[in-house]
Amino acid sequence: MRNSAVTALKTGWKLVVRDLGGVEAVAAATRTTRSLASDYGNVHSERFVPVDVVLEAELIGGSPHVTAAPVRIGRDISDLFTRAANALGGGEINDADRAGMVRDLDDLRRTAAEALMLLAPNSPSLSRKAE
Repeated sequence: MRNSAVTALKTGWKLVVRDLGGVEAVAAATRTTRSLASDYGNVHSERFVPVDVVLEAELIGGSPHVTAAPVRIGRDISDLFTRAANALGGGEINDADRAGMVRDLDDLRRTAAEALMLLAPNSPSLSRKAE
C-alpha cells in the first residue's frame, strides 16, 4: 500500500509537470524551484510536493493528477476490505488470506501514519517553504 500510495502521488506530480511544460515552467509558475519540482516526482526521494504548489500547478495545467491520487488509493483500500469481507463471509479464513490481509493492513497503517505526519500542523512538509 505504501509503495502504491507514494508511486501514485509521485506519478501524478510527474504528469502535472509534463502538462505545464517541464520543471522550468513549474518553477516559473509556482513557489518551488526546478530542482525541487524534479525531486518531488522522484520515487526514491523522501520529499513530497506541498499542497499549495500542487493546487496552483494543477489549476494552471488543467488536470488534477495529484489530487486524484487519493481516490485511487481509496479504491485500493476498498478492495482490501471487500476481500476481507468475502473471506470472512465464508466463516473461515485460510492462512494465505490471513497473511495477505495482515500485510495489507500493516501497509495501510503505515500509509495512514505517513499521511497524518504530512498533515499535522507542525509537519516540516507544511511549515517549510520550498527551497
